[in-house]
Amino acid sequence: MKALGILILLLGVGFVGFQYAYPPVADYFGLEKPKPQTVEVKQPELVAVEPPKPMKVEPKPEPPKPEPPKPEPMPTPPPMTAGLGAEVKKPDADGFLAPDFPPIEQVVKNWAEIPKSAFPRPIKLMKNVEFMAEINGNKFGSKMTAGGIATAIGQNGEHLTVAPTPTSPARATVSMDDTDLKAVLTDVYERWKVDRTAMLKRQFLFAQNSASNAKATAASSPAVATRGDKPAKNAEGTYDILLASMKAGQVTEITPTNIKKWGDAALEKIDEKEYWTIIVDYTTKTMFGDFDTQAQARVFGGKVEKWIYTGSGEVVP
Repeated sequence: MKALGILILLLGVGFVGFQYAYPPVADYFGLEKPKPQTVEVKQPELVAVEPPKPMKVEPKPEPPKPEPPKPEPMPTPPPMTAGLGAEVKKPDADGFLAPDFPPIEQVVKNWAEIPKSAFPRPIKLMKNVEFMAEINGNKFGSKMTAGGIATAIGQNGEHLTVAPTPTSPARATVSMDDTDLKAVLTDVYERWKVDRTAMLKRQFLFAQNSASNAKATAASSPAVATRGDKPAKNAEGTYDILLASMKAGQVTEITPTNIKKWGDAALEKIDEKEYWTIIVDYTTKTMFGDFDTQAQARVFGGKVEKWIYTGSGEVVP
């Protein structure tokens, strides 16, 4: 370790001596000093280059513009129903507005609930059917071929209970689609809508005539306003005299629960008698569900003399 230190010291002394002692000695003896070697780097020659001339680009001709497509004619919009921005149906020349009836599929709930009043109903069978009857514990059978006319007694879901005749005790169960019941009831419903529209118009005209008759009666009888026998509405908005008539059983189709509107009492001269008349709107059951109708109560001598249908003038049972 000591030897290594001496060696390093000697090298250091030698380097210092060369740096400081060699130049004077070299000058004395005329020795050439070592010159550091220089490296000459050749500079690249600059050559003037003319800038490239811009290329002349010939414009390409524009392609012909396609002709705009001809507009297609707008299809005729289907008629819209009221409530969706469609034109509202207008009354006829008499001021009557015909009602809108729902389709039969809605009335019978897609044929799942045919009104019981539609039975019994003659129908045509579309396939052979075997009927069975039990009399005194003995069973009897009979057959009817496709095309035969049977009687639909009632409905059980998608099936019908049928009999060979309205009075026969024999029964069979057939699919509704194996009969023409849907077509039969659809035809009945279409004819029923026509008849009901005509009846509703008669009711409308009856109410108009009743109002005109009341005005004429009032004009010819100045003492109408002072008469004390005019039926008055009670606190519930009904008439005690009409309620008493219903309670007595004078009318059975009209009840306090199915009356929807109680009209005002008006004096009318009908058949040379002066009646206080009151029109009521009530709900009645039909073959195709519950519908609104009207009746008129005619009061004479302090009691209801009769109830009549405003559409036909017939007495309400």
